[in-house]
Amino acid sequence: MELLVTLRKMEDLGKFAEVADGLIVGSEYTTAFHLKQKDLSRINEYLKSKEKKIYVMMDNFIMEDEKKDVSDYLDYLKSLEINGLYFHDLGIFGMARTKQFGKDLIYDGKSVLCNSLDSAFLLKTGINAVVLSRELTLKEVKDIVNANPGRIDLQIFGHLRLSVSRRKFLSNYFKEIKKDYRYFAKETLSLIEEQRDYRLPIIEDGNGTSIFSDYILEMFDELPELQSKLNHGIVDSLFINDSDLIVDLCHEYKRLSADNKDFIKDSFMRKHPADYSKGYLYQKTNITKDE
Repeated sequence: MELLVTLRKMEDLGKFAEVADGLIVGSEYTTAFHLKQKDLSRINEYLKSKEKKIYVMMDNFIMEDEKKDVSDYLDYLKSLEINGLYFHDLGIFGMARTKQFGKDLIYDGKSVLCNSLDSAFLLKTGINAVVLSRELTLKEVKDIVNANPGRIDLQIFGHLRLSVSRRKFLSNYFKEIKKDYRYFAKETLSLIEEQRDYRLPIIEDGNGTSIFSDYILEMFDELPELQSKLNHGIVDSLFINDSDLIVDLCHEYKRLSADNKDFIKDSFMRKHPADYSKGYLYQKTNITKDE
């Protein structure tokens, strides 16, 4: 398993490059960290100088009138000789394959990939790897990983995306209360539901609105069993302002084993206290009529 970290802030580039095998960076077609071409080129050059891998995220859905611009953007990425591309819209995959992109094409359907059959079908099309849904139980994750060894990516740390919508929740809300909206693509707002007291991070950009979990997923106990068959383990730094937490987490994940996991988990959580959770690993996300 290669350990990848999402780069959300330029000032974290050097720190994260030192501890990860590679970075997942934004683009002009992604949520939360939009990069202009000059910045992406600079990051690419820096990571290559450090012999680290670079993967670009294009997780927006592409509209019909954007096809020409996306095609040109893929040509630009191809010229950079990046290591791979994460995408959500299958149209991007078709365009990249037509261009003989030549690098890893990794499908991230957010909450879409939930079984071995769908994963195997996508992998047969020429997609190099797929990212599993964040809502799966540990048993479901194991079944899919074992059926497709070396071709499955998994988020192994960070806030989980709970909801995504094309609707502009934040700007519409600020318009309703007659206040200025100055939070486009910023990580500074959270949602408090009427019947609950915890805060859900929320972000709006040109692709719509996404709502994330209040807790941070951690997999200290589960990772030793999975890592030999995973393609990439993804550490998402979104909404985590303490870059040292991410750095220490990567150090600990890299030396994690079945024998030392309890000690490492305890020492890390004492040093970096936060609201950690197993997410959906040990709970089903829906109940059948028989239950």
